[in-house]
Amino acid sequence: MYDSDFANSGSSDHAVSLPVSPYAAVSHNWAVVGLCEIAAMFGVPIDVPAGMAHVEFPVRRLQPGETLCRAGDEFEALYVVRSGFLKTVSLDGAGNEQVLAFPMRGDAIGVDGFDQGYYTADAIALDTCHVIIVPFVRIAGLGSRIPGIERLIYSIFNRELVHRQSMVRLLGMLNAEARVAAFLLDLSERFGRLGCSKSSFVLRMTRQELGSYLGIKLETVSRALSAFAASGIMEVSRREVVLSDVEGLRRKLESPAAAKDLARHISHQSAVGSMPASARVASRAVSWSRLAA
Repeated sequence: MYDSDFANSGSSDHAVSLPVSPYAAVSHNWAVVGLCEIAAMFGVPIDVPAGMAHVEFPVRRLQPGETLCRAGDEFEALYVVRSGFLKTVSLDGAGNEQVLAFPMRGDAIGVDGFDQGYYTADAIALDTCHVIIVPFVRIAGLGSRIPGIERLIYSIFNRELVHRQSMVRLLGMLNAEARVAAFLLDLSERFGRLGCSKSSFVLRMTRQELGSYLGIKLETVSRALSAFAASGIMEVSRREVVLSDVEGLRRKLESPAAAKDLARHISHQSAVGSMPASARVASRAVSWSRLAA
């Protein structure tokens, strides 16, 4: 299904053992990406055996508005964002769009498809994107041949699912203004981990899309951003954001109501005492990889 979308990967007979640093520099060949780079994106060191240093995966280029995968499509691959921004969305019976996430570099798309056997959301590019296609059967089959693959699979699943779990927890206990603040702080931290500015960035999503993700109206998003700007916490020019007072933004999350809801949430989680969904799914994925190997 991918033949028209990317260049096929190549191989080499002249390979050497290559230890990978989590901070390894990336190449600029957009046609294919090596296993080493994927591992570095997730902070997983891998020693690739001689003869396998050039294990590569294809990269698909997406234009703004182009769909990467659709809800209901059979699960075949994980997609790792190498550059750009996307949104994942679900549609109700009336065709109304609910934004579920805004994947960016280092995020995985399609994790939900492993458990269901099919993708549960559409993934749509918000700007020009490059996405690494990682066929699950292939990456799982490498598990017995390359040390560290199982840990990489765990990392891919856990990073995505833990992030979702964290955002669901925050959005479930914060008021509308605090939700916007939490989103901006989270985005700032994500940019920082990529070596980009934590205080100055461009919002690739529209305010309507942001409101859909946060469960609030477009007008509420606009009011919150205007209020932050008026109080000197940030500067906003269309989609360009400059955070002037990060601590002031953090204080938006420290209301008494938020603290009370957080305590209730922690108490509930302690009472449940079950394995987190992220751990269950990741464990199943690694078990499957062992069988595939």
